Amino acid sequence: MQKEIKFAPTETFETMLEWGVMPTFDLIIKQENKGIIIVKRKISPYKNVWALPGLRQYKGEKHKETLERIANKELALKINPKSAKIIDQYDGFFSTEHNRQDMSTGYLIEISKNQTVNFNKEHFSAIKYINHKEEIPKNTGAMYKFYLHKYFEGKEN
Repeated sequence: MQKEIKFAPTETFETMLEWGVMPTFDLIIKQENKGIIIVKRKISPYKNVWALPGLRQYKGEKHKETLERIANKELALKINPKSAKIIDQYDGFFSTEHNRQDMSTGYLIEISKNQTVNFNKEHFSAIKYINHKEEIPKNTGAMYKFYLHKYFEGKEN
């Protein structure tokens, strides 16, 4: 049974951004034989910047449900959220959107080479795969660089 997701009216959401911390989840999706998926965002706060797929958690959602929703909405993927591994957490501070603050949790999720990835064209303008930290584009958001460096440094150990 699918839960009803309720969205706050714009004015209420802006107040939440002004005074609260947003719980967000960012996904390091590693596709077998291809690498880590990164995407170029079309929406704030990382507009025109390379990023990881991610969104905020909705009230009433458990974190595993949030991971499933993000993978599906951002990349049209079905994942097993029980296999997700926490990489780390990051406090994101933004000068936009009412000085927004996010508490992000980064997860590693591995998918098979046979899974088809279709990125959300409303959220992203491009997608690519990387396999080494040297391939992280310079115009990657700080939060995403943090997670990617953590992943690649852990992989090298």
